[in-house]
Amino acid sequence: MSRETEKMFSQLYAQLGEQNLEGMDKEEIESLFHDYIQQYNERVGGEVTAETAKTSDDFLELAEMAKQKNSALRYAKKALQLDPDNLDAESMIAELSARNSFDLLNKLKCAVVRGDEIMKAKGYAEEHCIGEYWGMIETRPYMRLRMKYADTLKDNGMIRRAITEYEEMLRLSENDNLGVRYTLMHLYALMEDEQNALALHKRYDGYEETQMLFPLSILYFKLGDLERASGYLKRLYAANKDTKKFIRGIVNDNMERYFNGMSEFGYRPFTIEELVTEMMENQELFENVPGYFYWADEQLISKKR
Repeated sequence: MSRETEKMFSQLYAQLGEQNLEGMDKEEIESLFHDYIQQYNERVGGEVTAETAKTSDDFLELAEMAKQKNSALRYAKKALQLDPDNLDAESMIAELSARNSFDLLNKLKCAVVRGDEIMKAKGYAEEHCIGEYWGMIETRPYMRLRMKYADTLKDNGMIRRAITEYEEMLRLSENDNLGVRYTLMHLYALMEDEQNALALHKRYDGYEETQMLFPLSILYFKLGDLERASGYLKRLYAANKDTKKFIRGIVNDNMERYFNGMSEFGYRPFTIEELVTEMMENQELFENVPGYFYWADEQLISKKR
């Protein structure tokens, strides 16, 4: 769901909250919903411009569309000025104004502290909200900010602190709409944390997922338990038939064609595109186990025989 759609539904919920829905039947409520959508579309009209921008979200949209960094920063600051609680704007300002990765980390940390204050002030820190954050549109900017902060911790090599952040995100949003569990699993493998890795896999073991099975295989390779490493590798191969092609590409130093073939619109699940994306997003793990790929290549060759 885009931020524009989030904004629309947030305003819709606010408007519905002002209506007396008691006594209305299903058709009346649906009619109210469709009337709002029509009014919203008429009000929004075309693409927002510098001349038509009025709200904080309007200026944030201008910042996202801006081609020049200075213009984007100016619009983002205007968005924050109009709405001091706009965490998406605050996050963007941090990225655009940071001098380096460590400066970005500090700016994001301050933004998270501010986000914590906003969540508490608006009642989202109450126990009944914990675990449901992504399901509430109003908390999504906060979750995006937390994700960016956790990723920046990881990028700065602060692995244990990053793990703590990702774990907190799963506590706040149990459904994990942002895919935090995948990054966390790779970090558990990196730190050779078998107990937490297995607990995480059990918690989200709805089906065989490439980004859960691969790091588990690497984890047991690192621990020297080659039998279990092989077991997870075979499960990975059963789920994603491009596993052998991917591993052969690494062993033969022939990954460039796969990188060049990636789409900017995302990857296709259970294909080599997913494996390439996984490696690019979790380099701290893959770059530290060169021997794994030679071992895995032999495992898959022997399996074919």
